[in-house]
Amino acid sequence: MASVSRPVCGDLVVGTVVSYFDHKRRAKGGKARLVDPVVIEILEALLALGGCAHRQMVADQIAQRRSGRSGPAGIAARNEIYAAFDAYLAWAVIRKTTPLLDRPLGEGSYRWALTDAGRRLFQSAQPAVRMVR
Repeated sequence: MASVSRPVCGDLVVGTVVSYFDHKRRAKGGKARLVDPVVIEILEALLALGGCAHRQMVADQIAQRRSGRSGPAGIAARNEIYAAFDAYLAWAVIRKTTPLLDRPLGEGSYRWALTDAGRRLFQSAQPAVRMVR
């Protein structure tokens, strides 16, 4: 029987099915190696909104990207996005690395922002300089 080689991308083998529900289950036990996909959507939406925005604007931006239509996000989508943001901040408190997201006006505020680390995540790297002798 011939073996099939598959391209590898990071920890995942391309062609592997990734289950969102398995990720959420592992994340609760602290064993998840990946960031919640909704948090990635929040990062991208904040970047598109200038780095700082009210949480409702972030939810609307994500809903627009998901559906391709402008308009307010539904209640279920808003709750999913708000819960993902809160879960990320709770997780970030126990980590030693700098968080990517923050509430710049303090706890209880509905304004969300990218931190400096979050902004650097989206900056393009300088091209490698090749020395030829």
